[in-house]
Amino acid sequence: MPAKSAAPAPAAHVGPYRTHAAWHAAHAAAVGANRGNPTARAACTVATHLAWRAPAAAVAWHKGTNAAMLAHCATLGISTGMPVHAAMALVVASLPAGPTTTALAKETRALAPAGK
Repeated sequence: MPAKSAAPAPAAHVGPYRTHAAWHAAHAAAVGANRGNPTARAACTVATHLAWRAPAAAVAWHKGTNAAMLAHCATLGISTGMPVHAAMALVVASLPAGPTTTALAKETRALAPAGK
């Protein structure tokens, strides 16, 4: 019998975070787990906004972006022009320790651009 060939490696994810099923599920779990924590909930809101962009993109906001969300970005150290993957890492690092944060951190790392 011939040797079985190895399956090809999956292609790197290039779309926005929100289109990656595992990241989207981890984010939803983190949102649910942090409902009673206003600071963590604000961080999850930042992640929701960032999720419209791809990890290799730069942070940018539309003209009508919520002022409270933008203010929370500043408290997290997120600024326009920084890499989205770095901004998302800051969001995750600000969340309380727990299984949902661990899962979100894992999925966020998995989507970081190569070498980052």
